Order: sequence, then C-alpha cells, then structure tokens
Amino acid sequence: MSRLVVDRLWPMLVGLALLLSGALALQAYAGQRGNAEVRIVILEGAPLADEDAGEATPDGTGAEGPPRSERHAKARLLARRAEFQAALPLLEQEVAANPEEAGLAGEYGAWLAAAGRPDRALPWLEKADRLRPSPQSALDLGALRARLGDRAGAEADLRRSLALRPGLNAARVALGALLLRKGETAEAISLLEAAASSGSNEDRAGALVRLGGAQLTAGRRAQAEKAFEEAVNFAPARPDVRLGIARAWLSTDAKEDVRRALPVLARTLELAPDVPSVLAAVGRARERLGEDAAAADAYERALRLDPSYHYARRRLIRLALGNRDFSRAQREVERLVTDGPDAPEHHFLAALVADRAGRRDDARRAYRAAIGAARGDYPEAYLNLGVLERNAGDLAAARAAYDTALRQRPAYPAAWLNIGKLEEARARPDDAERAYLKALELDPRHAAGWLQLGQLRSERGRWAEAEAALLRSLELRPGSTAALVSLGVVAARAGRLDAAVDAYRRALAIDPRQVAAHLDLALALERQGKSEEARAEVLKALEVDPGHVASLRELAELEQAAGRLPAARKALQDLLDAVPGDRPARASLAGLLALDGDAARYQPGRRLKPRPPPTPPSASFRPAVAQVPPARNAEPRSAIP
Repeated sequence: MSRLVVDRLWPMLVGLALLLSGALALQAYAGQRGNAEVRIVILEGAPLADEDAGEATPDGTGAEGPPRSERHAKARLLARRAEFQAALPLLEQEVAANPEEAGLAGEYGAWLAAAGRPDRALPWLEKADRLRPSPQSALDLGALRARLGDRAGAEADLRRSLALRPGLNAARVALGALLLRKGETAEAISLLEAAASSGSNEDRAGALVRLGGAQLTAGRRAQAEKAFEEAVNFAPARPDVRLGIARAWLSTDAKEDVRRALPVLARTLELAPDVPSVLAAVGRARERLGEDAAAADAYERALRLDPSYHYARRRLIRLALGNRDFSRAQREVERLVTDGPDAPEHHFLAALVADRAGRRDDARRAYRAAIGAARGDYPEAYLNLGVLERNAGDLAAARAAYDTALRQRPAYPAAWLNIGKLEEARARPDDAERAYLKALELDPRHAAGWLQLGQLRSERGRWAEAEAALLRSLELRPGSTAALVSLGVVAARAGRLDAAVDAYRRALAIDPRQVAAHLDLALALERQGKSEEARAEVLKALEVDPGHVASLRELAELEQAAGRLPAARKALQDLLDAVPGDRPARASLAGLLALDGDAARYQPGRRLKPRPPPTPPSASFRPAVAQVPPARNAEPRSAIP
C-alpha cells in the first residue's frame, strides 16, 4: 500500500509561481516552513492504513528548519520530486557529515521509506529517536515498524507517542489502523473517533474517512456512511477525501460496495480529472467488477497522464497475467525496468512475469537482480525465490531462501506458511503444523494461515479441528472459494455428503469456473448414488478445462458404470492424449476395445479396472504462497497473485 500525498498549500504555491516566476517566493516560503510537507495518507485495499498510516515522512522528525547546506537543499528538492536515485546519495553525504543530528537522521530515514526502502530506513529512524526522543519520532518509528510487519514493536512505539502527547491525532489514526488489523475493533474505533473530534477540518476529514472504514470492517454500514458524509462536509473540495471514501468501499468483498464506490469516484474525477491515482481507483473498481477492458482503459489513461505511474502499470501487468497475455505483461515490465533499472521492485515484477510464463531461469536471475538492487535486503524476493526453488524440486534451496527472508523480517507470516508447505512436502506434518501455528501467532487474522492449517488437519483426519480452522478462514475472508471447497472436502471425508454438496455448490455459485469444485461435487454426488448429476458436473468441469485429467478419468468411470462404452472409450482416449503413460487408463481402454462394442458382454456398474486413488480434492487449492511486490514509489500497493 502507498500514499496520496497532498500539500495543503501547493495550489497557492503554484499560483505564486505563475505570478512571480515562482522560484524566489517558493524558496522564501520553504525557509519559513522548514520545507515540511503535509501528508494525507489514504490507502487502497483497506479502509484504514495497515502499514502507511502515520508513516515516517519528512515533515516530522526529519525536515526540521532550513537546509544545512546547498547539498542538503538540493537533496530535499530532488526527494520532493521523487528523484530518489539522485537525492539519497546527497542525503547520505549530509548525514555522514553531521552524524549526531537527530533531525538529519530522521529525514534520511523518512526519505528512504518514501523511496520504498523501509528496511534501510529503520536504523536511521531508530537513531533519530534515540538521539532525541519525541512524540513525532515515536510515531514515525511505529509507523515504519508496522510497514515492516513488526506489529508488536509498532504498537509499543505508537502507544509511547500517545503517552508523550495524548492528543496527537496522527498517532491515534496510526494506532487505530494497527489495532483494526489485529481485530481489536472497539479500541480502534474509539481512537479514530477521538482523532475525528479535533484538529483542522482537513485533519478531521481524514480521520473520519478512516473511521468510516473501521465501521465498515465492524459491519456498521450506517455509521460508516455517516462518517463518510461528515468527512465530505468538512472538506467538500478535497478529492483525496472522496478518493479515500471510494477506497474504503472498495476494501470490502461485496460487489454492491464496489458499485457504491463508482459514483464517489465519478465526483472525484470531476474535482481532479487529471490525477492518475483517481483514474487508477476507477480502474481498480472496474477490475473488481470483472470489467477488464474498462479497467485497462482507466489504467492506460492514468499512464498517459503520468508514464512513470508505476501502480497503474503494475495493474496492467496483473490484468495481462490474469488473461495469460504474457507478451503484454513482458512489454509492461520491460518498460518498468527501463524507467527504473535501480528499483528493486521492477526486477521483482520481471521475475514474477517470467515465472508465470514458465521461464524459470529468467525468473531466478530477475529475483537475484532485485535482491542485488536492494543491497541484499529484500525478504519478499527471497520468499518468492524459495517458492520458485520449491516448484523446481530443490527443497534445500527453498528452505534456505525462506530462512533468509525470516532473518530479514522475523515477523513474516507468509514465510512461515511456505515453510509449512515445505515440511508437508517432506512428509513432516507435525513440523508443518507448527509452522502454520507460528504464522497465525504473528497474525491471528491471516485467512490463508487458517486455510492451510485447516487443510492440513483435514488430511490428518482431524475433522472437527479442520472444520473450525476453515470456518475461521471463511469468516476472515467471506466468499473464499478455497475455504468453501476445503470445507466440502472435510465434510466428504467425514462422510457428511449433504454438507459437502452444499459447500461445493456455494463455491460454484461464487465462481462457476472452478474445475476442482465441479469434480469434487461430482465425486460426492456419485457417492450419494446420483450418477447422472455427477456426470453433469464432470461435463461442466471439462467445459472449463477439456484436458483436466482427473475429470476425464471420472467421466470414463461414470460412462463405463452406465454401460455407455463408446463415450467411455472417448474419455479414456482423451485422457491418454493428455497423459500417454497412464497405465490404468490404458488397461481400461484395452479392455473396452477387446469388447469391440459388444455391450451385452459388459456388466453395467462393474469397473474394468480399479480406479487409482484420487488426488485429494483440496490439493489444487494448496500452492506455495508467493509474495506480491510491496509498494515502493507508486500508489497504491499492488497485489499481483
């Protein structure tokens, strides 16, 4: 996730620039303000900031007073233009020349964070806080720790900030966001209500947007709508406020909420027709509604306004990957790398595209390039490299990569999830379960963690525990088809076929193109003696994927059992076209051909060859968990699956 940055006085400064040729007036004003920016952070994908709320920015601990030197002034100017590649070395020289200045250490750390290098920023913000502790330094440090996934450390720093200055609204908002992620909704709402009750109109509007998002999370839609309405009343001309409201609606899993976001975005576009982030939010809404062409058009319009707007380009990559248009994805990622060859994330995305396209060696090289560009400190890249090595069959290399990711980010649930999958592959279910529980200890609201734990317990025959974990996953991620299908698998394995059929049908109502769900439903129906209904589900699976081996096998079995020998032969021939070495299928086909169409010699309901043990139905829902690229210099955070 990243930020919409709005300088409250920017329009006035632009006006002065036009009237007075700008430079002198801007310089004088910057001297008065200490060149501080005012930042309103509104996030995409969540009603409140998970990691960026109150993020360390160069307006608190950092940019205090006038520049120390011409080099410092130049570095600030470049940083404000987001020219971090040129700005950061100058700032590094400045802090080296003034090693005991808290303000410089904080400023350097803040700009490192803004440049998408939070791990490198952390020691500088720690140093600034150690040299001169203050409410702002604690706030900046806590926000950065949250961004890095250290929730315990973040909470301690944010509470310290509020202890030093109880009325610091930015700390209230940041802590409220963090508590919301932890599921402590009541305290989060209390903090946000306090933040929304004081401060300037614009500050109150920002807090109200977050409060409304929290109310949505708590299921209090009426209160959320009231908070959003009040936010607009406090700042009716602020497009970022309306954009935040739209993003809050987009953060839910309900399509009706996506549709609620669209008119808000339409009004935002009227206020800010040339702001790329607004067009990107429109694209995101269209994408959520399955309108890929409209989404791509919005992202492309955002890129025409700002070709360097990396978030929009990343979303185009997502769309291209979703449509398996690897050539389009490759073109877009090549543009990213060309625009910013030193940006670690760009190489990360290049690796992701290569991996999805099956170019494993190219993907491995690109992950290594990303790690190199990040000076070795890139836990997300190590995590994905581990997934790649695991898929390549090198479990030792995969474990080494996961361990490196954890050394760099100890509070990293996704790394523990992948270690769990690795232990399952090594037939060490106890170790796998401990890894999943560790992930959930770090993040009790991690839906994927509960899903993996439930699936593992299902395979170990612990039906009640499995069902409890899967229901928790579904509660945290309503409408999750993976959780629904896994619940169906648990019920089927436990012999509760009616419950299994219900779960599979609920999953297919959400996504009718789930091949595994159709097949699992067919298996359950067959066990209920409903062979024709089972056959219909298998045919639906094959409509989606004509070469799905397990469905072809099941179809052949059903056709044999019903005495439809020509149809059974065709299914077996199709199966052997897909898997020529399938011995049970070849033996069954040979038996059918030996009958030479003599159905009288065939006994319906009797199988020519015993069916091989099926792959557990839930297996298709259990891939290794790859990490999506973190937001670095673009808004908002991408989520490429």
